[in-house]
Amino acid sequence: MRVYAEKLVTCVAVALQVVGSRAALRRFSFKLHSASNSPDGFEREVYLINGQQPGPLIDVDEGDDLDIFVQNDLDVETTIHWHGLLQRGTPDMDGVPGVTQDPIAPGGNFTYRFSTASEYGFFWYHSHFRAYYNDAIRGPLLIRPAASRQRPFVDLAGNSDDVVALLAAERDAANILLNDWTHELSDTIFARYNRTGAFPSCVDSILANGQGRVQCLPEAILESGPGLGIESEISTSATGPSISTATMPNMPSMDMLDQRGMHDMSMEAHASSETTLASTSMSISHPTASSMMPDMPGMDTLSPRGCMLPMMFKPGFDISSLPQETCTNTTSPLLTIAADQSRGWLALNLVNSGAVSALRVSLDGHSMFVYAADGLYTNMQEVNVLHMELGQRYSVMVKLNRAPGKYYLRFATFPSGDMQQVLEGQAIVLYNTSKASTTNTAEDLVSDWMYINGSAKSDAALLDASALSPFEDNLSPPSGPADKTLSFLVNQTDIVSWVIDRAPFEEPSIPIVYGNISSGWDSTTTMHLPINSTIDIIMGISNQSLDKMGHPIHLHGHKFWVLGSGVGTFPYATIADAPSDLINLENPPYRDTTGLPSQGWVAIRYLTDNPGAWIFHCHLQWHIVVGMAVVLVEGGDELPALVGQYNPPPTTAMSDTCLLS
Repeated sequence: MRVYAEKLVTCVAVALQVVGSRAALRRFSFKLHSASNSPDGFEREVYLINGQQPGPLIDVDEGDDLDIFVQNDLDVETTIHWHGLLQRGTPDMDGVPGVTQDPIAPGGNFTYRFSTASEYGFFWYHSHFRAYYNDAIRGPLLIRPAASRQRPFVDLAGNSDDVVALLAAERDAANILLNDWTHELSDTIFARYNRTGAFPSCVDSILANGQGRVQCLPEAILESGPGLGIESEISTSATGPSISTATMPNMPSMDMLDQRGMHDMSMEAHASSETTLASTSMSISHPTASSMMPDMPGMDTLSPRGCMLPMMFKPGFDISSLPQETCTNTTSPLLTIAADQSRGWLALNLVNSGAVSALRVSLDGHSMFVYAADGLYTNMQEVNVLHMELGQRYSVMVKLNRAPGKYYLRFATFPSGDMQQVLEGQAIVLYNTSKASTTNTAEDLVSDWMYINGSAKSDAALLDASALSPFEDNLSPPSGPADKTLSFLVNQTDIVSWVIDRAPFEEPSIPIVYGNISSGWDSTTTMHLPINSTIDIIMGISNQSLDKMGHPIHLHGHKFWVLGSGVGTFPYATIADAPSDLINLENPPYRDTTGLPSQGWVAIRYLTDNPGAWIFHCHLQWHIVVGMAVVLVEGGDELPALVGQYNPPPTTAMSDTCLLS
């Protein structure tokens, strides 16, 4: 089938003009500024790019060179990171303060210049300073693949017309940034976290391209806890937790949640009995149902926003130290995605661009054919529910084979260890039809695939991320033992300190990429690796950590092979020591962001073929800002020729610089 489809795509690619045949210099101009906005019906201050939330789409062709001028008219410093782009030959354009550049001062500017040679797919950009991308400094970046690249989704085609339709769907894909959203500025939340120690895992809503609404849960759900009152039997394997579910008692009708049935509810995450409580004064006023989460203290009820109460506080603080929590429904508009049924297919480019929440995503009544992950074509997988760690991207094809109408694209927070919130948001996929305005899928009760806590229903196919091998045959990892193995033990060294390797990363005054003139060059959180070598990283979570949660892990400047992951401790010193049924060296996923399971381990492999200083960090915002990162330097001797001499920023920011047209 693949050979047939490849011949079809070769025949039509030129006619479709999927991308231009000649690389070009593409110029963009960003102005960062403060404004008031109400993305979920609640007005707050936001940080916008060119007046937009999210920022403008950067839409280029594979091989294009980019010139992006950034004028910072905010009252705070910032940078822009181009998430997933390798920055080959331009390590000083990665956008990480203290590692690759100085932060852009208020009133100042910086121009990012880099190439997209040999890169394609869906990416995103965001601030990498403090937690400011929580405040809306984020946007989509699309590199359209060359026409000569084979597409995995053409295997869905039965004839040349199908190929044309599929390629057209990819070309016109909807780019969707999903993110959790709070009603306070990130600096306010961060200051409270530092003061009280209460981890800020609770959010107010989930947005799709800057649109959403606050949806408060019924009291019955709040009283039932994140498992919604259903008991789970949990077993573990090398690939993570698996759960068989009991039958859920009848639940009250929930009009707010489209009256979706709540029977056979599952909770696909396990909890720890070892979590340490720094405060026991966390009672809440309403009565609770018995908690069905095994051995998890404080899990029997949820707060008004659907959250588990904070597990830890600094001495002298407790739940009364936090603002009183409330929840008020809003009716702001949802994102609507147009779908022309006559075209047969709809493509979606999705990214979890949030701050704290892993997400589960589904489209009522439809399957999704996953054909790309983290900007790279993969062997296809048909799913009903996507699991998306923070920072991860997926591209999916949807066959428009339902009756015309509107269908909900649902996205729900998904728990990580003892960080729990029950929250769902929606966007609308609207088939073009004169009847669309009167057709409501909530009333029609088309199949929805997951519950409001993100758990997949028993008849839903959940993404198996470990099976998303690269579509291209030449992207297998090097065989044999690695040249060097790094073993990292993630640890929470105190209530507001997370580390990857013994010590928190602290931003030096001179960026590390400029060599030994930076205090960070010889820091304990900087590691110098041999160039053109195979590096294995084995990560686990210390059993001494005060908190128990998973971590979305991102490596700059590289893609890496995810060789394996699981719960418990990885009991081997190297990958070479591990049995073959635990480690995949033949066709593992090739990503730039992966999940470290709660109380578990992950093993990755990559090649040091890109000279630079690359930060390796947790993408959960409140972890990276407290230092959960290390810097991996490769090709240090080559850096001066690539980045030039360090020039300190001016003491007085330039505020009258003209923007490029």
